[in-house]
Amino acid sequence: MNFKLSFPTFLIAIIIIFSSCTKSPESSVQSTTTFGNLENSLNQKLAQFNAPAISVAIIKNEKLVYLKAFGFSDNETKTAATVTDIYRVASISKPITLAAILKLVQDGTISLDQKVFGVNGILGNDFGIPPPGSNKDLITIKHLLDHKSGWTNTPTDLMFTNISKTKSQLISELISTRALTTVPGTSESYLNIGYHILGRVIEKVTNQSYENYVKTAILAPSGIVDMKIAGNTLADRYPNEVKYYQTEFSPYSMNINRMDAGGGWVATAKDLAKFIVRVDQNSVKQDLISTTLMNQFYFGYANWYFYGSLPGTSAIVNRLNNSTSFVVITNTRTESNYNTILDDLNNTMIKEINSISNWPTLDLF
Repeated sequence: MNFKLSFPTFLIAIIIIFSSCTKSPESSVQSTTTFGNLENSLNQKLAQFNAPAISVAIIKNEKLVYLKAFGFSDNETKTAATVTDIYRVASISKPITLAAILKLVQDGTISLDQKVFGVNGILGNDFGIPPPGSNKDLITIKHLLDHKSGWTNTPTDLMFTNISKTKSQLISELISTRALTTVPGTSESYLNIGYHILGRVIEKVTNQSYENYVKTAILAPSGIVDMKIAGNTLADRYPNEVKYYQTEFSPYSMNINRMDAGGGWVATAKDLAKFIVRVDQNSVKQDLISTTLMNQFYFGYANWYFYGSLPGTSAIVNRLNNSTSFVVITNTRTESNYNTILDDLNNTMIKEINSISNWPTLDLF
């Protein structure tokens, strides 16, 4: 099943159903003749897109059978990329948040049909009173998850405006000044701030920060310890975080930290692979969410993939079929058309994976 979303200016998500490079010992965790053609193709992509680094993980039958990094995590210092490097993953933060919300539903803490704003809403009037007759008090958790709140990014995506504003100020501005374009639940329009609001819902019902809840409820049970919410500036970069490159727009001029639930996480390719096997409907590694709940969203599709894009970041997670999934992350993007590098890398991975008949049985998890 194929399902595509429209895109905002800087943050991309899609849901459906590299010349020679230097590699350190850590960058070549597993390499056999099985993946020779794939590696040649990825080296070509590094050159084609002038991408400093790329990190790849492939899962087969819930085993991590391939994990490798190519290129440089820092072009200026010529630091070789390794598989322990973390990257901003942009909108791939949204599947993480979806899993967190579904976990709360599964635990009976909230329901998908609960209202979000107004006297009957989870957030109540914490961010202002919805204007009478505005229908903003009709927005539910599921509307936000499905991008069917009734809000659009017209005239701007609020998540990329005035980087000095707080999370609360953004939501208050949305409630007080931006009218709904459609009745909640009737029309889909991709909305970053919708997942930003869901982060605040999580905080309200758990009495802890969004980041802490996700780490406790989703990441720790998946064996993920390195994921965290990103910093904004080059000086904020974590010790094992790559450097981001974009000629047209500075990757360090945005408030990434504020994006948290919709686009703020940093992760390794292995981290995201660990996440995928916990929402992939397979039984070797127990899923975090029930099949019934996952089937109400793209987690239940036979094939789904999700793109993440920000200046200096392009990331892909793809549940290709019931036995195979993969992750690709790189520290640049094609600014004139964000999908160019994403589609090319995604299609390259699919082509090369589909050509493999003799899969290794090792497990790098």
